[in-house]
Amino acid sequence: MNTLHLTVGMEIHIELKTKTKMFCGCLNDPFHSKPNANICPICYGLPGSLPLINKEAVMMTVKLGQALNGQIGQQSFWARKNYFYPDLPKGYQISQSSLPVVSGATLTVEGESIRITRIHLEEDAGKLLHGHGQANSSVDFNRAGVPLIEIVTEPDFDSAASAKRFCQELQAIVRHLDLSQADMEKGEMRCEANISVSHGGEELGTKVEVKNLNSFRSVERAIQFEFDRQSQLLGIGEKVIQETRTWDEAKGDTKSMRTKETSADYRYFPEPDLPVVEISTPAKIKTLLPEDRRLRLITSGVDHHLAVVLVKRGIDELVLAIDRPLVQAAAKLLVAQPNFPALAAEQLSQLIGWQKAAGWSKATTAMAARELAAGQEPEKVKEQFSSKYDIGKLALAIIADNPAAVADYRAGKQSALNFLVGSLLKQTGGKASVEQVRQMLIVLIERMSQDD
Repeated sequence: MNTLHLTVGMEIHIELKTKTKMFCGCLNDPFHSKPNANICPICYGLPGSLPLINKEAVMMTVKLGQALNGQIGQQSFWARKNYFYPDLPKGYQISQSSLPVVSGATLTVEGESIRITRIHLEEDAGKLLHGHGQANSSVDFNRAGVPLIEIVTEPDFDSAASAKRFCQELQAIVRHLDLSQADMEKGEMRCEANISVSHGGEELGTKVEVKNLNSFRSVERAIQFEFDRQSQLLGIGEKVIQETRTWDEAKGDTKSMRTKETSADYRYFPEPDLPVVEISTPAKIKTLLPEDRRLRLITSGVDHHLAVVLVKRGIDELVLAIDRPLVQAAAKLLVAQPNFPALAAEQLSQLIGWQKAAGWSKATTAMAARELAAGQEPEKVKEQFSSKYDIGKLALAIIADNPAAVADYRAGKQSALNFLVGSLLKQTGGKASVEQVRQMLIVLIERMSQDD
């Protein structure tokens, strides 16, 4: 019996954060403006209105293509993609068909190279607003005409997890290049998966497109669901229908939307109001992609899982500026304490040295970092926290032993904090700094509140 094989290709749309829309001077601000505030005759496609190409959007697309080692087209032209939907005011979308801005790019994620067929530009549609106590749906056209790049991959994924990793990596890259926030909750980044299941060694199975994947978790779950669904159909001798399906996050399944369109259904033809674009490729900007940045950390002695977090937070350069023997310790501190990135590399090195020499707890180390970040002199900070008592460790014990007093303080009773301060000072024989003890308790209790 042949093993069933999963094959996936991804189509990813990302809104660019240009100042204005793709083909007009309307503000590119779908999220902060009043509904239908940023709209004009060009957005609506009214007779006599003429679109104008946004050069900034083209150059942003070129920048992404260069970062992914793609081939930049010398020419590109625009086409009308015709279809009707309520949030598409013109009844067609201006897009690129046969000559995209970028072709033949590659993105490597954890050693796996994914081929990117094309990266092309188009305009986004508006947004349908449902519910909110209304009997009817309404449309906000502020998003109509916003520059949108579409990244189309080859069918190079053989698991749901690898497709998810690719989408996460792509988001990190466009953020690093300052092209988009790619916030999936806001719809700035939207994913679609083309999924097929076949018997091992055979040609690809029938392709099913799944839309409405608005989180990385949804990408992984939807692909896995479709693999199971199609495998079940093939297992009982039925055929998989080529169609477009939508993902229902709440139910955890896909539902049929329509039979799959082909390019002929869209009736592409050249956009008569826009010229062919002549692209003069600028010098390539040297930039390290997340994969390269993680590799630098790992080769410097940082564990893989710490390297992933540091690059995601954008603080890998701080670790690499520290003496090599200390990089792993620095990585652990930075991942554990979100306020540490405010430190300079020299301060962080000092902090690690003090922690190792005195055996400070995490709480005491965090408090010392807070003082350094606030501009306190290093020697004073070292002296302040170098008593034989680990104030952070004692403070955690006092908090754990007095939950009622902690609850009273969180309810606004200052006398409860005084009680906790007195209890801690008693354990140090009165030798610790009252202000230091007070600040330590406040910081630790505030952190408890955030964790709740």
